[in-house]
Parts: sequence; C-alpha cells; structure tokens
Amino acid sequence: MSELSRIDFIRELIADCRYDDAIEMLQIATEDEPDNVDYNYELARIFMELGNYSSAVSNLELVLEKTQSSLLYFMLGEAYQADEQIDKAIGSYLKATMLNEKFPFAYKKLGMLFMARGEKESAIEYFEDYLKLDIAEDEKESVSKILERIR
Repeated sequence: MSELSRIDFIRELIADCRYDDAIEMLQIATEDEPDNVDYNYELARIFMELGNYSSAVSNLELVLEKTQSSLLYFMLGEAYQADEQIDKAIGSYLKATMLNEKFPFAYKKLGMLFMARGEKESAIEYFEDYLKLDIAEDEKESVSKILERIR
C-alpha cells in the first residue's frame, strides 16, 4: 500500500467536503512551505467554494507570483468579480487572453462585464472575439442573440 503525500491527503479531505480540516492542514503546510504553489492553489479553491473571495484572491495572487497561466488568471478574475472588484476582474481576464489568445472563457466574461458596465463597443468586441473561437454551437447561438440585443 502506498502512502499518501501531504497534498494528496489534503485533496482527499477536499473531495470529502471536509473543508475545515483541509484549511487547517493547508495552513500548517503553508507555514512549512510558504512558496508551495499546490497548497496556495488548494486554499484558493476552498475559499472560492466557501465564498471567502478576498482570501481566494490572496492565495491566487501568491500562486501567480510563482507560475502564470491563463486558467489561473481566469480564476483570479472570477474571485475578483465575486468580491465585486470589477476593474481588477477585467484586468485578470485580459491577462488570461494575453497568455492564451484562444482561451474562450475570458472573452465571454469580458463581454459580459463590459456589457454590464454599459460599455457596448468593448462588449461587442469581446463577444465577437469569443465567437471566433472553438466553442459549442449552442453557445454561439446564445452569444449571437446577446450581440443582436446590444447592437
């Protein structure tokens, strides 16, 4: 029988929705290894799940200091958006698109946020960029209808 690593054990706690135990273990783990990307990432995921968006932001920012990806910037954008920091959310989604020009989710979020702010031209631009990407046909139809309404 193989022994579970610390992170594997913590992920098992998370899978079992034992968030308090997982947070406690992760906090101890980050004291031992403050630069460990996996620990900070898992903390961010738990905090998002629990609605503690400012803590999720803090942990994702720590992760992004060590490694960058469009998915991480997208997650940070969602955390900022949930924490009602819309300008920072937009900035994070833009970084996601800069790292991966074919990352569709960020384009849609940008379109939606600009539309909500009443910035029609920017919303149209990002929705149109979104439609050029590899997305499901029903999604294309849905976003096309949004574009028709805001034009």
